[in-house]
Amino acid sequence: MTILDFPFHFNFAQKFWRGHTTADSGQSIYSPENHLRVTSDWAGARVSHSLHFGYSPTMLWVLAPLAPFSHATAYILFSAAGLLAIFWITRPSRCRGGIGLFTFFGQLAQRCFAIGQTALLTGAGLLYLAERSRDDCPAETWGKAFLSGVVLWALTAKPPIALTAGTVLLGLRRWRILAAGAALTLLSTLIAAPLMGAHWISDYIHLLGAYNRASAGTIFAWSIRPEMMVNLRAVLNIDAGLADDAAGVISAAVWLIALLFTALCGLRGLFGADKLWAISMLSYLLFCPHVTSTEELLLAVVFSILIPVRGKLSGRALVLFFLLPLLPVLSALAGPLYPVRLPVFIVQLCLMALIAADFRKPAEMPAAELPIVAS
Repeated sequence: MTILDFPFHFNFAQKFWRGHTTADSGQSIYSPENHLRVTSDWAGARVSHSLHFGYSPTMLWVLAPLAPFSHATAYILFSAAGLLAIFWITRPSRCRGGIGLFTFFGQLAQRCFAIGQTALLTGAGLLYLAERSRDDCPAETWGKAFLSGVVLWALTAKPPIALTAGTVLLGLRRWRILAAGAALTLLSTLIAAPLMGAHWISDYIHLLGAYNRASAGTIFAWSIRPEMMVNLRAVLNIDAGLADDAAGVISAAVWLIALLFTALCGLRGLFGADKLWAISMLSYLLFCPHVTSTEELLLAVVFSILIPVRGKLSGRALVLFFLLPLLPVLSALAGPLYPVRLPVFIVQLCLMALIAADFRKPAEMPAAELPIVAS
C-alpha cells in the first residue's frame, strides 16, 4: 500500500473533526495507536504502518475548511490554492520578468502537486511576511499586524517554517506581528486541546524527537527518507554514512546556530530585511533536519525577495538571477542531476555566502563626513 502526503494528512484532520480518533479512549491523536487506527479505517483493512502527522495542531485548523469535502474535492481545492500561490509569487510586478515561474516547470514542481506538499502555500506565506516587513515599511498598526499575525499563525502548522519566519521578525523587531501570531497559536491550540486527547503534548514531542530512521520504530521508519533531501542531514547520513539520528542532531544544532546568527544580525542592524529573509530561508533549506525535496521550490521566493524588479543588476545579483530559478529544475532528486546531492548542497551554501556578502544594508554616513551647513 502506498500512502501519499496530502491524502493522509487531510484524512487525519478529517477524522479528527469527525471524532473518529482514539482521543475518547485515553490516547492522544499523536499516539502511534491513533495513527494506526486512522490509517486502518481509511484503508478498510488493518495496517501495521502509517505516515507521521508531524504537523502542529494549527494544521488541523488550516485543513478544517476542507473537512466537509471528499478526498478528491479537497485535493483539487488544495492544488488550486497552490496554483494561485505560484501566480502570486511569480507575477512580474514582484518577480523580475516573471522569471521565477521557470522554477515550476521542472519535475520537482510536478512532484509537489502529485503528492500534495505544502511548499507552495508556505512559500506564499513567507513572501507575504517578507513584503510586510521590508526596511521601507513603517511599523504596523495593530490592525495590519493582525493580518500578518494570521499568516504567521498559519505557518505554525509547520513549526520549522514558523521558526524560520519568526527569527527574521524578531531580528526586525516586528513585535506586534510576533505577538499576534503567538496569541492566535495559543488560542487555537487551547480550543482544540480537549479534542486531542490526554498526553497529546508529550506524544507530539516524542513524535518529533523520533523523526529519524533509528528512533521512529517500525510503524513510521519506512516513511522517513533522508535520500529525498538535499540538506546537511542527508549529506551526513547518505553520503558520509553517519547514523540518521546523529546526523539529525548535528544538522539541528547547526540550524539553530544559523538562526541565532540571523536574529542577532537583524537586532544589531547589520543586515537589511531582504537579506535576513533570504539567509533565514536558505538556512532552513540547508540545515533544518527535515526538509522535503519539494521545498527547494522556496528558492523562487528568495528570487522574488532579492532581485529588484527594475534597474541594473550587479554581477553578484546576476549570478543569483540565473541560479535561483535554475537549481530546483536541476534538482538532485527529481531532475537531470539525480542522484547527485553534495554538489547541489555546496552550490546552495555558496549562494548563502554570496547573499551575505552582497545586498548590504546602506550604512549611515559617519558624523565626521556629514556636510557642513552654514547657519
